[in-house]
Amino acid sequence: MIQPTTRRQRAADACRQRFHEKPYKPGTRDCPLLALHALRKVGVSVPWAKGLKWKNEAEGLRVLKSLGFNSLIEAVDSLGLPRIPPAMALAADLIALPTTHQLGALAVSMGNGNVLAFTDQSPNAEVLTGVTEFAKDDLGPCAWRVI
Repeated sequence: MIQPTTRRQRAADACRQRFHEKPYKPGTRDCPLLALHALRKVGVSVPWAKGLKWKNEAEGLRVLKSLGFNSLIEAVDSLGLPRIPPAMALAADLIALPTTHQLGALAVSMGNGNVLAFTDQSPNAEVLTGVTEFAKDDLGPCAWRVI
C-alpha cells in the first residue's frame, strides 16, 4: 500500500513535471487543469470534469457557469473536500490565490509552504515561496485538504 504522504508527494511532483516553467495556455496549461491533475493523481474523482474543453478564458468561464459554478472556488467546494487554513496545506492540497481573473486562481501545494501556480506576474507556472495572501470567501481563506 502506498503511504498517503508518498502519494501526496508523487502527485505534487507530477504537477511540477507537467506544469512548472511552462507557459500558461487556457485549456491546455492553466490553473483548473493544474488542480484537476493533482486531484486525479491522489485518486479524487471529479465527475463534472469529464470531457470539459475550453480554448480561452471566456470559454472557460462559460463552461464553469454551465456546470452551475460562479468560480473555481465553488467548483472545488462542490467536491466535498474539507476546508483547511492555507498554512496547514500539505503536498498536493489545493489553495486559491487572489487574482484578477474572473474564474479565480488555484494553486497546488508543494509542501513546506511552497505552491505551484500560474500568477498574474509570470507567463509560466512557478513555484512560489512565502505566499501570505489567499483568496477568501464567506468561509474564510480558501484551501482544501485533498484526501
